[in-house]
Parts: sequence; structure tokens; C-alpha cells
Amino acid sequence: MVGLPAVAVVVAVGAWHALQPRTVTDDGRAFGRGGSSRFTVKVDPANTGVRLIRRLDANVPLQRASISVNGVPAGEWKPLLGGTYGWLDQSVDIPPALTTGRSSLTVVNTFVSSVWDFNEFRYVVKQKINGVWSTADVVDIGPDHTGSEAEHDYRITGQTFRGHRTFDYPPSGESAE
Repeated sequence: MVGLPAVAVVVAVGAWHALQPRTVTDDGRAFGRGGSSRFTVKVDPANTGVRLIRRLDANVPLQRASISVNGVPAGEWKPLLGGTYGWLDQSVDIPPALTTGRSSLTVVNTFVSSVWDFNEFRYVVKQKINGVWSTADVVDIGPDHTGSEAEHDYRITGQTFRGHRTFDYPPSGESAE
């Protein structure tokens, strides 16, 4: 019985910590009407699904872009209302028919609409193999990450922003979607 209160305190402290916002500084880019971005990522041909996860500045609400993979329409970044904290991560699952059996994917995001522009700071590419999700690739975007941009053949047209932002992520448990 003596150890029980200590366990309760640890759980309470752990829960409190998990609900605190996480501050991140990152650099990125954005494009507006008529603009797009393009990059190539590596995946395992044995994948049975790929998920793109984009870090975005949610202070620019209603960002919407179409997604193509290897020249084929693959989905859309749906507009979000924005966020209180600044950073949000948004994910899109790419149809397995466009990813299975391929070792690389060329992704093109094309501006559809937004209050201002479509921004991107980082993409994490997850893949499902044997029912388990793992990270296949990471594309870090921005003027401080030109090495990652070159490695992934990143290109942008209609650029409206390049620079740094420092924001919080929502506390754990809150979601962009």
C-alpha cells in the first residue's frame, strides 16, 4: 500500500505533461494560386499502403491542394479551419494501387484554394508492410533544408513564402481532422 500513492502521482504528472503544447521551430515554403510543389520519396515495393503526413502552419486556414502520384490523381489535402496552436499535422492515405510494387513515388501538390496560400514544412512518409506502419522517408522543406530538398528533387512554383515559424502543436489528444 505504501507504493500506491507514488504510482498515482507519476500517472497524474505523466497525464499533465502529455496535455502540454509542444513548441517547434521549423522552416518551410508556401505556394499560391497557380503554384505547386513536387518531390520524390523512397518506399519499399512490398508496401500495401502509403500515408503522407504534412506539417503545416494552421494560421493559414482552408488550405486545399490536389495530390498526384507518378502523374495519377491520388487524393486531396482537405481544407482545415485552422488551429489555436499554429502547427498541425495532416495526413492523406494514397491508394495502394499507386504505391504497391514501386520503390519511389513522385508526389505533386497543386494549389486548389486557401485563405492565402498552401504551406509545407515537413512531410513524413509512412508505409504499411505486413500490416505494420513504419517511416519510409522524410522530406524536410525550407531554406535551411536545401540538402533534403535536393535529395528528394523538391521543386516549387508560385512560391509565396519561405522562412521560419515557431509555433506550438496542440496538446496530445487534439487532432487536425
